[in-house]
Amino acid sequence: MPVTCVSMVEGNRWMVKSKYDHYMLKEIYDEPKAVELTARSGEKELLKIARALRYRNPKRICLTGCGSSYYACMAGKYAFEEFTKIPSSAVPALEFVYYASSAIDAESLVFCLSQSGETIETLRALRRAKANGAYAIGLTNDEKSSLAKKAHVAILTSAGAEIGPGTKTVVTQMMLIYEFALIMADVMGSYAPSELNRMISALRVEIPKTLARAIKSKDGSLRALAGKYKEMEDVYIVGSGPCFPCALQASNLIKEATSIHAEAFSVEEFRHGPMEILDRDSVFIAINPPGVGRASLLRLIGRVKKIGTSVISLASEGDADTGKMSDEVISMPGNIDEWRASFLYLPILQLFAYHLAVERDINPDHFRNIRKTWTIE
Repeated sequence: MPVTCVSMVEGNRWMVKSKYDHYMLKEIYDEPKAVELTARSGEKELLKIARALRYRNPKRICLTGCGSSYYACMAGKYAFEEFTKIPSSAVPALEFVYYASSAIDAESLVFCLSQSGETIETLRALRRAKANGAYAIGLTNDEKSSLAKKAHVAILTSAGAEIGPGTKTVVTQMMLIYEFALIMADVMGSYAPSELNRMISALRVEIPKTLARAIKSKDGSLRALAGKYKEMEDVYIVGSGPCFPCALQASNLIKEATSIHAEAFSVEEFRHGPMEILDRDSVFIAINPPGVGRASLLRLIGRVKKIGTSVISLASEGDADTGKMSDEVISMPGNIDEWRASFLYLPILQLFAYHLAVERDINPDHFRNIRKTWTIE
């Protein structure tokens, strides 16, 4: 349902008059519908592209983008390698142009991700990929954008216009690249068909409903949690495997919306240096759904607690081990595995970031030093 937001300034305090407090909050609540539309609208087109790619027989996949789109690329790398078994990499767009493109050729498949489709570095990466003979796929939210027009083929999210910081566009990007990886795997016969069919079906039916319930049910408790932790100065977010990009996305948004210093790490790497800077004033956020990395993250939480750092965990409802070791637990639906958690846990962290901004008297829709889209270098 369209909602008109009117921003006003009173002294140094920003206010927004609408059904929602800010565009950011409205756009988080838009996410279930955006995910549903994206999953359903691209079904036939993704299948058509996947069938065409089977005959190209790509030997490598590279995903490239900037900022949040780059983190979505990282999520895609995990998904493509797991399900299609094709070696994959994720590279920031200019790194691709200057360095990684030297290994790209006609046997390569290159995904270029940009929410606006106008990010200048990503357009440069697209040109380089095509010049090297690779098949270039653009993933964007705008079918009329330069990226959509110049790629060999474009796959589109259905997030709609976004005014606040990246929320629904990011989640739909991550979901769509995951869906495409599943469809490619199905066409290539690289993964158990029964499992793929179950996961693809869930994307279009169950996941939007699950996400809507989670956002609505957690809003109040996340507001209270933000009030409790609004004075924190350093937050470290940790996830394993496909949930590591989720941690990166969340840390980026917390910096952007709240001006709190936030960093993200993969589970095992956190022990190799970063843990040394933890203290009683730090906050540690663990993204801990069921999966391969759960046991490692539980061990890390135990070490973090010995330092005296506060631990906030996102985990499946009924996860007594994580609950016992954490100061705060955000219980998530129990049927979400680590692959779906990689993008379904993200809206909850976005909602936490939103409430932190409000508690700190910051307007999350207002950017001081960055732009929504960089069209100049």
